[in-house]
Amino acid sequence: MIKTLIITGMIFAVILFCIDLFVLQYPKLKNNPKERKWYKITGNDMLCSDGSRYKAFFRKGTENKVLIYFAGGGVSISAETAREDMFIRKVAPIDTFANRMMNRGGLAAPAACNPFRDWTVIALPYATGDFHAGTNDFAYTDKNGNHKILYHHGFCNFTAVMRKALNLGGISDPEAVLVTGYSAGAGGASLLASDVFTTYFPNAKSKTVLVDSMLLRMKDWHRISADVWKSPPEIADRLRTDNLVLDSLKALREDFGDAVTILFDCSVRDGELAKAQNLFDTGKPEVDEAKGDLFQHTLKDTIPDLKRIGAYLYIWDGLKWYDDPRNLTMHTIIVTPDVYSDPDAFGISVAEWAYNAANGEMQDYGLELADKVYEKTSAAALRREI
Repeated sequence: MIKTLIITGMIFAVILFCIDLFVLQYPKLKNNPKERKWYKITGNDMLCSDGSRYKAFFRKGTENKVLIYFAGGGVSISAETAREDMFIRKVAPIDTFANRMMNRGGLAAPAACNPFRDWTVIALPYATGDFHAGTNDFAYTDKNGNHKILYHHGFCNFTAVMRKALNLGGISDPEAVLVTGYSAGAGGASLLASDVFTTYFPNAKSKTVLVDSMLLRMKDWHRISADVWKSPPEIADRLRTDNLVLDSLKALREDFGDAVTILFDCSVRDGELAKAQNLFDTGKPEVDEAKGDLFQHTLKDTIPDLKRIGAYLYIWDGLKWYDDPRNLTMHTIIVTPDVYSDPDAFGISVAEWAYNAANGEMQDYGLELADKVYEKTSAAALRREI
């Protein structure tokens, strides 16, 4: 009996996987979309990094409030990263990734426990390696000596998506707008929030930006944005230090003053960001406990800077990094069901914290974790857990 149930469960899981991978599609957005139904936005003017067709997704809510949601997935910063195909994605022909991003938990999902479930959502998958901020046909030579183009068209895609969403989606002067993203998408949220509020939603009474799990230091951000991605000058010229997110959020504060609420969340020893930082610093993608220490110190140093521009923070460590147990913590939370949880017993989830802030109730959580001392993992314990 138990064996039969196990086999039946496995068959059911395979069927669901196949539906997700090969069948599930969303209709193209047209005038007067139905509420609570997902649509895709695409066109010949929207390109993924390899030149294939890009698409974004739209769901009209029952409230006159809008969530702009930038997905993450890495970054390409040079001919070398383009050649190695290290961080580049394209949107799959079947809407697999979008289905996971939009329906399986997270701020875009229609879950009953999601306080944003009734908001209109414009979800932008990541497919251009440029933090959603490029306009460049970037020429490079692949490993076989072939001349190729990497289409850093993130900003072009974003602009086309926003115009179609507003033209066809029936959005009219929303009272609240939240711009958010995770990982590289959080870079997009910080870089593009000013354009969202200035160009598309200038009259929104509540303007909020939530940056989830994006903290990478690099002295060349301005050059990369201006020369590799060819971001619009009003975006690239804001990048003056090695901290892209902080520079962008400072400029956002200067643009809007107290009319915008700035939120930042991150786990205290983010394993994926520690790995990416090591790759930028040394050219090696490996990560160990020492790299976790370095990331924690970077986060600790950044917290006062974020507070000086009036940001509110949610720092957490109650969720382990998926890869190994070396005192590293999970990367990103808003795209997972954990966004509804309370990983560190603060009495509030990230989703609730963000929703409260969008409604004028701002508070910090977990800042003390930046000073937390972690007991080093012994070699024997590491072998047991791995």
